[in-house]
Amino acid sequence: MQKNFFFVLIVIVNCISLLSCEYETIPGPVICEDNPVVLELVSVEDSNCALIDGRLEVRASGGGGNYRFKLGNNDEQLVSIFQDLAVGVYEISVADENNCSATLEVVVKNKNGLNITFETTEAGCNTSNGSITVTPIDGTAPYNFKIDNSNFTTDNTFTDLAPGEYTIVVNDATGCEISQTIKVKSGVSFSASISEIIKNNCAVSGCHSGSQFPDFRVFKNIHDNASQIKTLTGNRTMPLNGNLTQTQINTIACWVDDGTLDN
Repeated sequence: MQKNFFFVLIVIVNCISLLSCEYETIPGPVICEDNPVVLELVSVEDSNCALIDGRLEVRASGGGGNYRFKLGNNDEQLVSIFQDLAVGVYEISVADENNCSATLEVVVKNKNGLNITFETTEAGCNTSNGSITVTPIDGTAPYNFKIDNSNFTTDNTFTDLAPGEYTIVVNDATGCEISQTIKVKSGVSFSASISEIIKNNCAVSGCHSGSQFPDFRVFKNIHDNASQIKTLTGNRTMPLNGNLTQTQINTIACWVDDGTLDN
C-alpha cells in the first residue's frame, strides 16, 4: 500500500513538472516604438572628382541587441563605416535583433568641382507626367546632361517620366562627371487615397480591425506590412472578398513604390 502511495505521488509530481513546461510564458511581439532604433550621421568624407574614395560613418542607438547596417541594397554588415563611395545619395539602414529599424539618407559630394541639385515633379500613378530638372553647381560651363542610357544633351530637363528611379549623369568643361540616381514618385497620398481603401476593405469587423493581428487601424502596422499588402492585393487574395478595383490595386502599388509615405 505504501509503495502505491509513493508511485502516485511521483506521477503527480511529474505531471506538475510537465504542466509547468507546457504553459511556459511566451513573449509577446516586440513593439518597436517603445524603444526605437535611432540612426545618426557621424561623419562624411566627400569623394574626389571621377574617383571612388568617399567615406561615411553612422551611429545607432536604442533598440535591443546587436545592430546590422546596410547601404542601399547591399549586404548587411556589422560595422557602421562605409567607404570607397562615389558621388551620390545613399540610403543607410540599421536593424536590431528584433528587426526594429531606422533609415538615413546621406549625400556624398565631389570634394572639388562639379555637383548638382535637382527638382522633380510627380508622375501620377501609372502615368508618365513626371519630370527632373538638374542644376549644376561648382563646375565649369558648358555642361552636358543625360538620363539612363540616352545620349548627352545640353538640355537639363527630362520630361514624360513614369514613376521610378533614373540615373542622371552630368559633366562639365573640365571633364569632371557626376552620376546620381533620382526617384520620381507617383504622388499617391496615404490620407487621401490609401487610408480609405484600407479602412473600408481591410480594417473591418472580423479582419484587421483589432481582432486579428496586425491592426490596420494603425498607420505603423500598415507601413510595416506594406510590401505584403501590395503583393496580396495584387494577386487578389486580400481582402478576402477580393472586391478591390484594378485602380485601387494600382494605387496601393504606387504608394508602396513611393516609399509608403505618411502623406
